[in-house]
Amino acid sequence: MGRRAKDSETGVSLFPFMSILACLIGILTLMISVMMQVQQMKKAGRTEEEMALAMRNRDLTRKAGKLLQENQDREKKLEKEKATVSAMAKLKDRKIVLTMELEGLRKAEDKSRSDAGLQKQVENMKKEIIALKEERPPLARRLKELEDELKKRKEKPKPKDSVKVQPRGVLEGGPDEIFFIECNSTGIVLLDAQGGKKAISTAAIKTSGVYAKYLDRVKKTEDSMVLFLIRKTGNEAYRWAAGTAELKYKLPTGKLPLPNDGEIDLSLFKKK
Repeated sequence: MGRRAKDSETGVSLFPFMSILACLIGILTLMISVMMQVQQMKKAGRTEEEMALAMRNRDLTRKAGKLLQENQDREKKLEKEKATVSAMAKLKDRKIVLTMELEGLRKAEDKSRSDAGLQKQVENMKKEIIALKEERPPLARRLKELEDELKKRKEKPKPKDSVKVQPRGVLEGGPDEIFFIECNSTGIVLLDAQGGKKAISTAAIKTSGVYAKYLDRVKKTEDSMVLFLIRKTGNEAYRWAAGTAELKYKLPTGKLPLPNDGEIDLSLFKKK
């Protein structure tokens, strides 16, 4: 008995530690219970209407954010469209300016061509005038010689018989339309030119605008040709006139010598 009492006095007791642990567990349990009751009270304090409003507010907030994003996207798209419209307007204005400039260039080009054509006509007329001036002295001398010879013979010039051109055997099976040109010592005479007969000197044949228009008219006439009626002194004029008609205008030509210097009669030529 005495030994057991001694052992119990000298051993370590766990009762105080177990007491503290039990108290701590109880306190934690109490705190958890209180917190759960508080949360339950907060949730229980809300009405169904408040919960619905809260959820609606949440949905509206989300919807507002989505609409705000869509609005921003639309604003960006609108800015791009405005930039595109502005660029198209600038391109349209540029197109109008370029069209006006192009029209101005065309008018200037047409005017330049017209001026060039007029300038060429002026130059051709100057050449014709120079050629006529060069031919005038020889013709004047020839006329003076003939007048002197007539005075010496003391006779008046006799009227010459007309030359009736015979078409038979010359142009058989030929074209329907014939244009006549007389070749003499001074040049050529367009017998059926528009506006009546027109004389052109030999030196002016290659640059004459009148002769060029005449040959253009022949070229535009279907199934046509040029017939040269050659006087005894008209070979040089014939060579220049026929060469221009054949080489430059590619026209069919024919020639018919005249027996004298009388007036040419073409009454026997009729259209087929």
